Amino acid sequence: MKIDELKSLALSYSDRETDAELPPKMDAFLRMAEARVNRLLTVQKMSIRTSLTVVPGQEYYGLPADYSGMRDIEVRVDDQSDTRIPLIFLPPEQMNLQAWKHTAYQIAYSVIANQLQILPAQDSGILEIVYYRKLIPLTDIEPSNWMSADNPDVYLAALMVEISAFVKNAEAASLWDGRLMQAIGEIIQDDENNRWPNTPMVTRLEGGMV
Repeated sequence: MKIDELKSLALSYSDRETDAELPPKMDAFLRMAEARVNRLLTVQKMSIRTSLTVVPGQEYYGLPADYSGMRDIEVRVDDQSDTRIPLIFLPPEQMNLQAWKHTAYQIAYSVIANQLQILPAQDSGILEIVYYRKLIPLTDIEPSNWMSADNPDVYLAALMVEISAFVKNAEAASLWDGRLMQAIGEIIQDDENNRWPNTPMVTRLEGGMV
């Protein structure tokens, strides 16, 4: 569904299509709805790949503006090489304490103030990053995104929570909040099912497989 359809449907569900006060606030309600979904979801459909060229000796790198969480990060020796070194995550408070342990094959990363910290700083290479991207905000220029297309019920429920709170209808806000959380839970479950399909596990032993 597109932005105009979602706004119209939400106003219809709230039975306030003739309420002159609500339409001008719908874009603000959308931003609040999207902010909440971004906090609740980190699923495959939100992941995107990017790369950063290593600056010799540089420890901190800026993260994309739509960054919502890290999924995977590796260092590639150069753009002609298939050799990749996975980075290990350390909380910010442990980075300096653990730095002396790192070698060329043990590189740590952390995220501090929306910046990516790498230790030890590398002299060359390319940082290959897969991160969770925030929803592309719905606007007249970008009238739809993957969530509004695949899961319009999430947008509708989130909008109804904001509308109900605005008109001080606590019962309706609670009802729609429950529907929102149920829809979010179903998306998370579907994502887990896709990541871990129901296939038999294979045990590897020396000399063969069982």
